[in-house]
Amino acid sequence: MGDDHVRQYVERLATDFEFFLEELWEAIGLPPIAEHQREIARWLQAGPKRRGVRAFRGASKTFVTLGYALWRLFVNNDERVLVISKSEKHSKDSLFMVRKWISTVPWLQHLTPDRKGGQRDSATKFDVGPASNDRTASFTAASITGQITGARSSLIIGDDISSMQNSMTYEMRERLRTEVTELDNIIIPGGDVIFLGTPFHQECLYDKLAESGYEFRCWPARLPAPDEMTDDLAPELLERLQSGEEPGTPVWPDRFDDEELKAREASEGRSLFAMQYMLLTKLTDGLEYPLKLSDLIVFPVQPESAPMQIAWGQMNDRGGTTRLEEIPSLGFGTDGFYAPIMYSQDWTEYSAVKMWVDPSGRGADRTGYAVGGYVLGKIYLMEVGGLEGGYSSDTLHELATIAKRCAAREIYVEDNFGQGMFVELFRPILHRLFTEDWGASVNTVRVSGQKELRLIAAAEPLFNQHRVVVSPEIAHNQELQKQITRLTRQRNCLKHDDEVEAMCMLLKQFEDVVAVDPDVNAHRRREEARLEELAEHYQAMGMHVDPPRWFEHH
Repeated sequence: MGDDHVRQYVERLATDFEFFLEELWEAIGLPPIAEHQREIARWLQAGPKRRGVRAFRGASKTFVTLGYALWRLFVNNDERVLVISKSEKHSKDSLFMVRKWISTVPWLQHLTPDRKGGQRDSATKFDVGPASNDRTASFTAASITGQITGARSSLIIGDDISSMQNSMTYEMRERLRTEVTELDNIIIPGGDVIFLGTPFHQECLYDKLAESGYEFRCWPARLPAPDEMTDDLAPELLERLQSGEEPGTPVWPDRFDDEELKAREASEGRSLFAMQYMLLTKLTDGLEYPLKLSDLIVFPVQPESAPMQIAWGQMNDRGGTTRLEEIPSLGFGTDGFYAPIMYSQDWTEYSAVKMWVDPSGRGADRTGYAVGGYVLGKIYLMEVGGLEGGYSSDTLHELATIAKRCAAREIYVEDNFGQGMFVELFRPILHRLFTEDWGASVNTVRVSGQKELRLIAAAEPLFNQHRVVVSPEIAHNQELQKQITRLTRQRNCLKHDDEVEAMCMLLKQFEDVVAVDPDVNAHRRREEARLEELAEHYQAMGMHVDPPRWFEHH
């Protein structure tokens, strides 16, 4: 390559960040830049001094923005970059990545720190080779809660500083906003502040920043439908919609195609998917109240066994509705209960039956309880309710009776304030009901974090996937209906939550087994039963066979 070509190449690298990113991606072996990443790159280069990127989880917004930080140092060796993340580890990982790019890419190696000349090169800060001496390093990594006072910077990047852990409560969100205001005291006049993020709460930090003058661009995982539009939607995505592309089209189909996004929506739950993939913080009623009665399957739940397969649906094979009009619904709009469209004639015993007990304190809530069994990807709720009396012997005896009636083998008791007192009183009463055929363990469980977020996270994905089956008796429980359908992410949204809390926390106890595909397991269970019958047949004829084993058809 001649001198003129080299000069033109370097000049283009220094003036066109999108081109710089293309060359960097190729040099470090990444796939070609996705279209939304090009759009983010253009926004980072040309946007106002106070700007932000809201993008879906997995959009690689951090990688693109770290590339931008490196480009700024490439163009001006005396830039002072500060990357702030939710934790020091997260920001140190970002620094490590940029430092690795410098040492790997030939046309960036002139930025390597000069250790012999006394330049800094550590896990939290480094200087670039040509930089002039300054008390602030060329690139510094810190956490939002760390010591950042005095770190004078010309470019500050706030990378996902808002997280589920530091946004749970109002007090946490207020503290985070206070910490963010400190950035105005360390930015060099004329410098840039960039925030990258994905919403974790309806009271989103990035909405507050937008109100204070920051300009954001938004890249959701799908082209939004009219009721999913945000004011800050990237103009390139808006143009695609205006040119006739269908809402719902994946923005990054090479990595997040329609099937993958549907799987994530099922796993995360509709409302969390709306926030973290569609970037909606102002949820519609349908998403603000995430638990729907219509997502449940109503079926006569039995105490010992359940169908190996059962399927949710609102229309049967004859074109008729499966809605159970005889069960009054307190859900919003047309929300109501539905019977299954089918269930198999072959039944099997529950592989586990568990009970959750939430003892009442001195407030108005009752002692909540829920019992359920598990079969092949479905959780069958046998009983859900609340009892007056707190720690009284009558209440304890009634709970023990319910546990025995449902043959619960594992009982979990929430114990945040009683220091085990409830369990100590409960165990002797429970033991009196033990028989040769039945007994149960009792375990205390401590919980933390905002209750409403915890309950929705436990129940919504299972509701959305129609994994929860309830008896008609539970469906008729109007107090439980009210608690299910009025639960939101807002603190203290319910006056009473004893029954819905017990139900949700019971569902959480099955999370280690419920991830399996119920159809695959039902097929395997049938094959196992068939092999066992075949083995018995051969043995009756005096023939030897190997014991039955799992197998799959390919």
